[in-house]
Amino acid sequence: MQTQTSNTLHNAIMEAGSKDRPPMLAPGNYIQWKSRIKRYIDTKPNHKLIHFYLTNPPYELGWKEKLVLDSEGNPTTATQK
Repeated sequence: MQTQTSNTLHNAIMEAGSKDRPPMLAPGNYIQWKSRIKRYIDTKPNHKLIHFYLTNPPYELGWKEKLVLDSEGNPTTATQK
């Protein structure tokens, strides 16, 4: 059960908080991260190379099956007790 004082205090805190913080940003009111990263890369001396490797990665994403050899040199897929 709340008292009149706690309700008043709660309302005062909520009212003060809404005045002190800036309004939420709309999606179109700020620079997107992609643009910021591109502008940062453009300040570097090797920016052409960085852009090349971002668009043509030298790696391939995905899951690769890799055989693991046990202590005897045999390929294993699961551990046994």
